[in-house]
Amino acid sequence: MINFSTRAPSVSVVMPVYNGGQHLADAILSILHQTFFDFEFVIIDDGSTDQTIEIINSFRDKRVVLLKNEANLGNYPSRNIGMEMARGRYICVMDADDVAMPARLERQYKYMEQNPETGICGSFIQNIPSGSCPRFVTDDQLLKVAFLSNNYCSHPSLIMRKEFLNRFQLQYNEEYIYSADFDLCARGFRYFKVQNIPEVLLQYRRHGDQISTAKYAEQQMYADEIRIKQLIENLEFRHDEILHSLHLRLMKRERIEIELKTDLVKWIETIITKNRVSLYYEENLLSGFLGSLSDVCFT
Repeated sequence: MINFSTRAPSVSVVMPVYNGGQHLADAILSILHQTFFDFEFVIIDDGSTDQTIEIINSFRDKRVVLLKNEANLGNYPSRNIGMEMARGRYICVMDADDVAMPARLERQYKYMEQNPETGICGSFIQNIPSGSCPRFVTDDQLLKVAFLSNNYCSHPSLIMRKEFLNRFQLQYNEEYIYSADFDLCARGFRYFKVQNIPEVLLQYRRHGDQISTAKYAEQQMYADEIRIKQLIENLEFRHDEILHSLHLRLMKRERIEIELKTDLVKWIETIITKNRVSLYYEENLLSGFLGSLSDVCFT
């Protein structure tokens, strides 16, 4: 089922799914019932063996574009396929077990239109089933610094400007099997603003089968690679200059022995000194952020 109208839509919602039958209908309905109508919904079936195809085909909506992988390729390869096929000016990320708020596309489309320097924009989320609503960093310069430590954009809440993705040759790096969204946003900061809208626009379902739970150890391994890579690419560190273990413990707010405090202070000073050459981060924000991480590690 591939439906292409002659005119390209403003937004392409791209959603891979693999054996997502349990929550898939809710996810699809939440997109089809948006207050914003000018979109296509690119769904990539990643070799499902359950009732996924039947559920997708039960929705008779001309905005749905179904792509089928011949074999199970994985989450990020499927997203890259969908993004390549997407015709919209903006690409909106969606997961097959989440629920988009009714005004999500409308709010994010208007925001991107009004903020032409923004290339990637997420939103606040509401966790399912707890109902909690974490608050993410919204200032783009502080968010840029915070990404040294972790991914502070909720991936399924993202909308991306396709012109920028094409211009700067940005797509998911499939080598980072469980952390490619962290890497994509981190690289995006080099070229444009990455921001979060301070509104809850997505209900994010937490369960034992999701990647961040089932593959946590592997996800952290790839995330560690991205944390180190940012030092090399943004601050021009050489590998042999980096205190890998100490840096990663700092970035992940892990307990650090008091005997290492002097080493950590020197390491933080080294990062700040490197930044004075590259001018990649705002120094006050960088210094304050690293200091706050240090305080946590020695508390």
